[in-house]
This record gives sequence, structure tokens and C-alpha cells, in this order.
Amino acid sequence: MIPGRKLLLGTLRSLYSLHSYRYHNTRGKREGWKLNMILKKKFLTAMVLPVALTGMLFAQDSFFDDAGNTGTVAEGTETGVQERSDSGPVRETGKTVEWHGFAKLDARLWVHPDVKRADAIPVFGLTVSHSGAKTELSASLKLNMRTFKDYPLDLLDELTMRAYLGDCVLSAGKMKLVWGRGDMIHVLDVFNANDLTDFTIPAYIDRRIGEPMVHFAYNAPFPLRLELAWTPSMTPDRIALSGPWVPTQLQAAKQKAKNYIFDTISIADKKMPEFFNEALLQKTLHDPIAQALDGKIPDSITIDMKDLIGKLDKEALLQGINFLVKSQIEKLLENLEKQKVTIQTTEIVKKLLKPKPDGTEYTEAELKAIMKGEPFLTQATSFIAKTITETARKTQGEFIATLQKADAVIGSVNLDEFTKIGMNAFLPDMYNIKYGQYGVRLSGSAGPVDMAGQYYFGHYKTPSIDVDTMVANALAGKSLADCIHYDPVHIFGIDLGAAIAMFNFKSELAYYMTYDFKGTDPAVHNNSIQWVLGFDVDIPLNNINVNIQNLGAWTLGFNQVKENNGNGKFDMDWNTAEKATNNKLIVNISDSWLHENLTDSVTCIWGIEHNDFVVMPKLRYRIKDELYVEGTGAYIYAANAKSEFSNWKNNHFIQASLEYRF
Repeated sequence: MIPGRKLLLGTLRSLYSLHSYRYHNTRGKREGWKLNMILKKKFLTAMVLPVALTGMLFAQDSFFDDAGNTGTVAEGTETGVQERSDSGPVRETGKTVEWHGFAKLDARLWVHPDVKRADAIPVFGLTVSHSGAKTELSASLKLNMRTFKDYPLDLLDELTMRAYLGDCVLSAGKMKLVWGRGDMIHVLDVFNANDLTDFTIPAYIDRRIGEPMVHFAYNAPFPLRLELAWTPSMTPDRIALSGPWVPTQLQAAKQKAKNYIFDTISIADKKMPEFFNEALLQKTLHDPIAQALDGKIPDSITIDMKDLIGKLDKEALLQGINFLVKSQIEKLLENLEKQKVTIQTTEIVKKLLKPKPDGTEYTEAELKAIMKGEPFLTQATSFIAKTITETARKTQGEFIATLQKADAVIGSVNLDEFTKIGMNAFLPDMYNIKYGQYGVRLSGSAGPVDMAGQYYFGHYKTPSIDVDTMVANALAGKSLADCIHYDPVHIFGIDLGAAIAMFNFKSELAYYMTYDFKGTDPAVHNNSIQWVLGFDVDIPLNNINVNIQNLGAWTLGFNQVKENNGNGKFDMDWNTAEKATNNKLIVNISDSWLHENLTDSVTCIWGIEHNDFVVMPKLRYRIKDELYVEGTGAYIYAANAKSEFSNWKNNHFIQASLEYRF
């Protein structure tokens, strides 16, 4: 999915989880009403301890999310809500308190010799829910060293308060809302950001980041459901900035800015001396100085650098260099044009003429006679040319020093601030009503077909970087915050699902609309059309299930993107395949044995335009009661440096996991 800019979000969101069960075993457990109380960030950590006493929401353990999912992720029989009918949820009577959790150890070995890495990752979870006749309170905690160290707000994974009001359900809290009909891949599920610091290895719902949200749902007496959702802020996607899963896009933008500065320095060092050298200047100045010395000897000779710059072949100087470097060289020329070189005539005389043998001073008539002739005129113009050259070099040196300072500023930008939003002030304040999100969804069914339409307004959750502004701000000594932004986006979408014969079809179609309709702004995403098309089918051979899906995107106005790239601009929609489309074909085959105590699956992802693929097998066995052992792995192939996965081509690994549920 998604050219250039979208490797971080689209590609990674497209990949399937390795740590999950078979789809058809848990396909009906996703639909729900789960919403969470809005919490201000400064209170989240304080809430952890009391919430720990009450637990957390039920862990997600299916390979895919529910194919017909139109609600929140935790609704189901486990939370005290029975399977909803067309007229709305049916509540069980009485109060119930449920709690459970898990403890898991993942031991991972990276098998490629260039990586040379081994990890042991303990993970703990605790869940609790309290259900009444008309209310429900649930909470979840995510307990591991990485959360404690880097993302303490994630300790409280979700916190939900829910009220059942007849055919309506009102929910508030920190929640994960799933919209769309795809299986583990979506183009309509856009409220929650993704934690991609461990690639897409965790289950889909586990890598989603809970968002403070209010959600309202109305189930009509007939098969129609209306949903409204609003968040007061936005959390961006997280990416790895160290270790094997570091993506290239953000670093590429930073490196692009540094390259512009390096190229400017290189061209200034190479090109400027070709024009500002003594031989060329002497030839240029010979006649004007001869005229100045004709007649009465002036007290001084002034050379306006603007006149000299005007005689330069600027086209030759600027030919073949990109727009940003060109603009910087033009600034250098502007600085030079402001310079005036004034040389006293007496200084020229003292420098070039030897004292008279008798020690007397030269008369004006003698000086006039000498200055009109040779070799004095050549010597004088050479002296003046040398002075002008030194002035040009000084101006050039000051300019390069400014560039080097800007390079240091850009180099010092810690991109970790992209992932730890809310813990520093470098990025825009996302806890601002400006970054609020809202959406409306209307879903229903007609015979065997389920359908929905929705509208969403929010922002892209991967940052866009305006390289021009980054360089300009660095040169001016301004903050670089202005060069980083999250593009506002309107998303109009529909989804369809139908069970026909043995096949369960599902699809999503979305139009992503930004404010760059013409596609001319390289720092803003172009409008795009994105889709999910697929089906799954149970094969009458043992318990085999085959799931095939296509995740795709078509960037509108891609010719302009090509033009921007050809002009040396860093366009957020550029991709190395140089195509407007980007498609992923995802195939999952799963099976179960021994009364479903043993499950196996293999997932393959093929990047069609970029010619790369990923193979991820998994084998899970239930040893006894709630004790499980699991083996997973991944093999990543990238055809060349232009492949989307080229940065991870050596990240093959095998992993053994031991999990206990209680």
C-alpha cells in the first residue's frame, strides 16, 4: 500500500500477525461495544495502580479480526454481552466480575550473520471486567519492560465505561475501535494508530494503540446500525528507531536535507572559483580600470560586485543542479552582489611602485604617466582582482559556515521524538482539539450481503516532512517543528461482505482526500484510492482454511510526483517502484489437529510492484490446560535496493514462545 510515504503505515499495516489462532475458530468474537473513558495524559500513569486491582480487557487471540466487524474489538459473550441481534444487544441479568491474564516469554533468534541478535521478551497482561444490567466497566493492563521504559502511557492499554440505553449504547474511555470488513488489514480502520516498533509480529489488536474516545451506537429495530465516534486528540504511529526494524522513510527525509546542504557546499566550492579567479577578473576589469585612470587620478577605485555578478554565466553555473541547491547558490550570489570593493589609489601605488632613487615623492604628472601605461595597468588590475577574489572567498566562507551550522542542526534532530509523542515538545502538540478525530458509520444487511458506508476526518498518522522548510529553518536558526506535520485527511468509504456458497467475500474501498488536489505540494500526500479485496474458504480436507486478500492503493496525480522527484524534491508519495499503484497479495493457510490442540499456519505476503515477499510460518500446541508452546518464524526477500522490504532483507528469525493463561 502506499508509495514512498506509506511504507511505514500502509505496508506494515498490511502484514499479518504471527501470534494468533485460526480465523474460523474465533471469527465471531470481535463485535462489540468497547469504549474507554477519556483520560488526560498526565493522569494516565496515576491510574495504573488502582486499575491494576480491577484488571484488563480480554486479550485478542484470533489470526484475523471478525470479517464482519463493525464495532469495537471486545464485544462478545466474554464481557457479559450476548451476541447482538438485529434489534440490539441482549443483556444478561445480574452483576458479574471476571478477570484473567497471561504470562508469556518470547525467545527470538535472528539467523542472518549480519544481524547477530537474540532477544528474550517477557510479556504480562491482566484483564478485568464488571458487568451490571445496564452498565459495564472494563480495563486492561499491558505489563512489560518496554512499556515501563519507553511508553508508560501504554501500561493502561484500555479502560472502558459503557451504558446500555435500550437500543443505544454510549461508551467512553481509552479504546480500540475497529471499522471495516477486512481480515487483519484495513483501509477504513483509521481511528487508532499502530505500534510498529516490532514490525507486525504482535497480533493486529495488540499493536493498536488505545485512544481516548467517545462512541455512540444505535441499533434500529431492522438490520441497520448507526455509529458515531470522536476523539479529542490523535496518537501517531510508532516506528522503530533502533534495532532491526528501523524503516527508511524518515531517515531518508533527514538525509535528503543533509544531502542538499552537502551538495550546496560542494557546488559552491567547485563552481564559484571558476568565476571568481584572478585571471578572469583581471581580464574583466582591465578596460574599466584603464578608463578610471585616464585623466585625473581618482582618490580611490570602487568595484561594485553587482556589476561583476551581472556578467557571470549564471545558467552555466546553475545547470544540472536540483532546485534547492540552486536556490542556495542564488542566495550566495545575492550576498556577493551586496559587496563593494574600494581600493585607495595610494595603496595601489605603494604596493606596485618602487620608491624613487632620490627619495622624493612621485608627482601627479609622473603617476598619471605611469598608470596609463604597461606593465603598471596589468599589475594594478591583477592586484584589484586579487582583492575582489579574497572578498568573494570571505563571503563564500561565511555562507558555507552557515550551511555547516544548519547541517549540524538537522543532524542533531532526534527522530525518536516521532515515536514518543506527548513526552516532548518537538512535534506539534497532538493533545490539541486541532488533532481531534471524528467519524460516522452506517451499516446494515440485505439478505446474504452486509454493507456499510462511513466518513472520517482526522490526520495521517505518519508524519510528513517538508524538506524545503527544514533546510530553510535550519539556515535561519529557526525551530524545525514547522517542517513536520500530519496531513489532514477526509476518508469516504464503503465495505461489503457476503457469504456465497463456500466462500466468505469481503471488501473495503476508500477515497483519501487531502488538500493537495493537484498533487503539486511534495510535502503533502496526494489524494488516493485504497482498497481491500478478498475471501476465505474452508477446504473439505481436515480443517484447512484458505484466506486470500489484496491490499492496494492508487496515488492520484502520480505524474506530478515523478516530476517533483525529477526536480530533486522529496515527495511524500514517491516510491521506488515508480508506479502510481502499490499492491500486496496476502495469503494465509491454516489447519488444526488433535482436537484443535495443535494448530499450524503459514502467511505469505507478496509486494507485486516491488517484487518482494515475506513468509511467516507458525505452529502452536496446547500442552495442558492453559499452557501453550508456539514456534514462529519469518523469511523476508527483497529483489533489490528498490524493494520496500530491502531495509529488512536480513531480518530472518525463528522464535519460540511459552504462554500460560490464567
